[in-house]
Amino acid sequence: MPMILKEQSFKIKKIKETSKDWLLYPEGSNKPFKLPKEQVYGNLPPVWKFPWLSHTLNIKTAANFVAYAEMDGLVLFNIPEEQYPERVKKEVARIRKIDEDYAQMQKEYQDSLKTQLAEYLPQVPEVKELEDSFAGLPVCWRMYLKMRLPMLYQNDDSRQRLTLMYRLITIANRLYKRHVDTEATFGITWAEVDFKVRNLTIFDLTDILVTTIEANPEYRDSRAFAIYFEVRDELRRVLPQAPLRLEICLVQTICRLLEDYATDMSLLDRRRSYTVFGETMTSDGEAYGRLKNEMKLPKFSSLIIEKEFTDKDIADFNLSC
Repeated sequence: MPMILKEQSFKIKKIKETSKDWLLYPEGSNKPFKLPKEQVYGNLPPVWKFPWLSHTLNIKTAANFVAYAEMDGLVLFNIPEEQYPERVKKEVARIRKIDEDYAQMQKEYQDSLKTQLAEYLPQVPEVKELEDSFAGLPVCWRMYLKMRLPMLYQNDDSRQRLTLMYRLITIANRLYKRHVDTEATFGITWAEVDFKVRNLTIFDLTDILVTTIEANPEYRDSRAFAIYFEVRDELRRVLPQAPLRLEICLVQTICRLLEDYATDMSLLDRRRSYTVFGETMTSDGEAYGRLKNEMKLPKFSSLIIEKEFTDKDIADFNLSC
């Protein structure tokens, strides 16, 4: 119950006892935690330590009621929910209902996205010789696409999904080259931070928010939403326009691709071998092969291709490029 029970940890420097409570003073605070003696198993502290050492207190609270406590790895008490005070039970029930309603809303949102995607996939323009098209992309993109190559030969909509991801990757690749000086190590390193900052406003967008943003021309000139409009415009240029909810999902997918690609390119640039003259000593494929298990894109999953690969899958995969 992550939304219901709040977990906290403290270093306790001083413990006092009253007739009813144990008073636990965290480091740097004069305000103690009160733990009722009738709830605590045994005396405190449960483990002896030298006076200059602190004790570690972990608690879980529900509506400011301490329902669980442990010190130095030993449980002090663990109160079941049916024994919470009535006011806490009511608050827990209220929070649980909010969580359930939110989960149902999220499910309905995701279900609608999946329906829109299924209806959209047949509209995605086919790429002739799709596998051969991978060769024209940088190595970090090639690894992602080649690992998913078996989708070309499945009987469902997998080929269309792979085609759509290829189209999104070409957009991400174009935007990366537009914004990043790939001839300069600093440019490649800075891109890893830059795209994360640019994406801060993107991942929480909903169709209601986007409708508001697009209705106000001031947002287009705002740096906070510059990457959204840039990605959206490229998406509309390359692909048939999707329903708004799906379009937002595709924009967010491209932004995630950009972020992970910038991180992988930075790692590849920093960790590959160079001569004293600054020339690379290995091919892109050889350098990538040594680092592939540290890369983010091989594990990238999305609504379009949900399959996730394990570390072993990645280690066993031979890029051959």
